Amino acid sequence: MALINATSMDVEETGSINNEPVDAIENEHEEDIIDDSEERELVTDSCSTKVLDTSEQPRDNYWVVYLLFYLFGITSLVSWNFLITANDYWMYKFRDVSPVNSTQLEIPPVRKTQFQAEFTSYLNVAASIPNLIFLILNSLYGHLVSVKSRLQGSLLMITLSFLVTTTFVQIDTDEWQNTFFIVTMVTVVIMSAASAIFIGGLVGIASRFSKEYMAAVVSGQSLGGIIAAIAQIISLAFKISPLHSALIYFVIADIMLVASLISYIMLYKIDFFTHHILRGSGMVANRHREVSMVAVMKKIWVYAFSIFAIFAISMAVYPAVTVLVESHPTTHGTDWNKIYFVPVVNYLIFNCGDYSGRLVAGFLLRPLNQWIIGAASLLRIMGVPMLMLCNAQPRPHHLPVIFEWDYEYIMIMIVFAFSNGYLTNIVMINSTRVVELHEREKATSVIATMLSIGLTVGAAVGMLLVHLL
Repeated sequence: MALINATSMDVEETGSINNEPVDAIENEHEEDIIDDSEERELVTDSCSTKVLDTSEQPRDNYWVVYLLFYLFGITSLVSWNFLITANDYWMYKFRDVSPVNSTQLEIPPVRKTQFQAEFTSYLNVAASIPNLIFLILNSLYGHLVSVKSRLQGSLLMITLSFLVTTTFVQIDTDEWQNTFFIVTMVTVVIMSAASAIFIGGLVGIASRFSKEYMAAVVSGQSLGGIIAAIAQIISLAFKISPLHSALIYFVIADIMLVASLISYIMLYKIDFFTHHILRGSGMVANRHREVSMVAVMKKIWVYAFSIFAIFAISMAVYPAVTVLVESHPTTHGTDWNKIYFVPVVNYLIFNCGDYSGRLVAGFLLRPLNQWIIGAASLLRIMGVPMLMLCNAQPRPHHLPVIFEWDYEYIMIMIVFAFSNGYLTNIVMINSTRVVELHEREKATSVIATMLSIGLTVGAAVGMLLVHLL
């Protein structure tokens, strides 16, 4: 999922605020441009003694910076997307290794172990809580560290942590599954914390460019889930052991992370990039005007509640519950059942549905009444019991299976995913239209925080729902 897609609200920089032309806003705040001393230091450090003439307008030749922003958007959630999608690998690592099943190297036991059934729930919690904490810490104290240091440091930490995860693929952990579980959770916490810092810095940089560059970051975040699902399906298509499949899969993520790290370092050598970092964007919020949190909350509280509801409801069942859904018994023994069902339906179809919803929101974006948006966000809660009544296994408490056929589950999943993407973009973009220009930064912070709280609450609820099956 697009874990911090609240940044898409900054994309809406066209048009006007309170029917005031953009040029007028720019002129009004000409004398209130924020202090760029930090960015000036970054540019000087990376460009030696080169002085940029702010009267010039360098071009993004071959759209290199745009494509790199797309890559950074994908990379910002690569740890989440690739870890959560590697279901086949985790099922193998936490399989029953008792003597009766010790020879079953590629086909897991019919009944899932406790680790197999609950691993995704724990993964959700380990990712969402540090993400929320460090998102808040970054917004409060991030200014104490330069953007360049924050992004390079966090990206390096994500890369090193994921390399550790890749190394464990080739290590036999059968005799110490508990320890392996703990180590995995620790690395997930580190990666999630670093990702929150990386996303916060990346959004700050992208906001200095035109709306297309912020859109590239947001779209990259959504596209990352699709890429992860496709990479997983391709690796499984080789029909090799889960370990070799996971190795191929994780190496793809490692390559993307290393490429992003190198690209970010080289980015400061590009005139187009350094020009915007030094000069700042044309529309900058007036930081000299006092912003009242109470006044902002009065304007956006319905949107803030809506974004909380959207992600809390989604995370309550996806992927903790949905990853347990199995294909109809009639497909037992087929490749569709054993190999492709979970990665195709649970990950690829969901991410495609979510991405489609975001694209459609761009074409059908209307200033919908905030109460309609709030009601639609709450209405999605109907998807929770419907997905729980699909063929999720195991079901020790004998909750009945109502939607047993694959096509029923797929239809529910498409609607659930599409509504997630559509409502997310509608909420985020419309929430910036009800505040003044100088209040945007505060409003964005509130929405992003509520989104993360929704993720955390949803992950906790997901752990409970798994036990209710």
